[in-house]
Amino acid sequence: MRVYFAPNGMALGHAGRCAPIAKRLMEKGAQVLFSTYGDAVDLVYSLGFPVVKVPEIKLVEGEDGTIEMLQTSIRWPKYVVVFLKQLICEIRNIKRFKPDVVVSDSRLSPVFASLLLGVPCLLLLHQIKLFIPHKKPLSKIKMKLKALGEWAILYILWLMWSRSTFVIVPDFPPPYTIAREHVDVPVKFLRKVKFVGQIIDKLPHELPSKEEAKRMLGFDGRPLIYIGVSGTKVEREAVNRILLDAVSKFPEKYQVIMSMGNPGEVREVFRKNGVKVYNWVPDRYLVLKACDLIVSRSGHNTIAESMYYGVPSVLIPTPAHTEHEMNARSAEAMGVAKVIRQNDLNYETLLKAINEVLGDGSYRARAELIQKRVLENGSVDLIIREILSLANFGRKYK
Repeated sequence: MRVYFAPNGMALGHAGRCAPIAKRLMEKGAQVLFSTYGDAVDLVYSLGFPVVKVPEIKLVEGEDGTIEMLQTSIRWPKYVVVFLKQLICEIRNIKRFKPDVVVSDSRLSPVFASLLLGVPCLLLLHQIKLFIPHKKPLSKIKMKLKALGEWAILYILWLMWSRSTFVIVPDFPPPYTIAREHVDVPVKFLRKVKFVGQIIDKLPHELPSKEEAKRMLGFDGRPLIYIGVSGTKVEREAVNRILLDAVSKFPEKYQVIMSMGNPGEVREVFRKNGVKVYNWVPDRYLVLKACDLIVSRSGHNTIAESMYYGVPSVLIPTPAHTEHEMNARSAEAMGVAKVIRQNDLNYETLLKAINEVLGDGSYRARAELIQKRVLENGSVDLIIREILSLANFGRKYK
């Protein structure tokens, strides 16, 4: 069996959650090929999967990582051209690879290419409804226009997303849904949709104890804080500067392991008084098992992994990034995270938030309670069953 993975390359999470599925399929004897762009190309390559690079769709970002909506929107002709180039590449790649199934993660061009070539397509999508970001408060009239525009985008996008053979939402069923506002849509949009839980490569019980994990990473019994910054390169750089300055001043009662979020060769870039900073951590899951607190952006994958590992968080959403802001609200409402706005982030606010989360046992207790619930999901196995079903369906009608 051949499976063609086409994850969104604007951030690393999409490719990251496709990797466990691809790995499991390869263990079953399948051949896989990835198609993506941006930083995701380096990530996929570093994980040992074959990958082809396609033209990059890149939104306009400010220095703080915010999406510049005006600059982005006026470039729509350019995006149409890039999309068409992507579509041509996908058609060419699929013809050459001859997959039994295409797995698209939040990308339309592979959906259209598979439709044109008659190949079954499984779509991974945790944002059915998109929200228009804004930095400043809006008047009532502008809010109504914004809401109208968002519903129009929902209907138009769903006409395109639904061209896939089947849609899977890699998020937890209620009440632990992370992207809850993004899937709050009319029932008719959910007829061909299945919630399977977030995708994860390694579960906590597959790793050593917390104490042993700390020892393996070179830390002692003091609280260990994992700082892992995700998102686009601009998003990461905007917050890494502040975090690096902050951790260099941390009190000795805390230990820190930090990833700059740059995929590739593992390289230590800073070490001082129980603080270790890498361009990319050597084993993220071992770090998740060892740590007592996570400091991160509020990307979907990061929050889900913290829930799987029962670790509370301090979240720093990218400004005016609606997905990050809504994910952060969900985690905060579940009682497993404290949120800091990027404009308020400095050494004092970060340390205060860390002291609060680690000092208040309710965060840890709630995280461990939710962990028991979400570990009941077998997302990778469920998705593989769907892929096998689609492959058999495709062969039947060829």
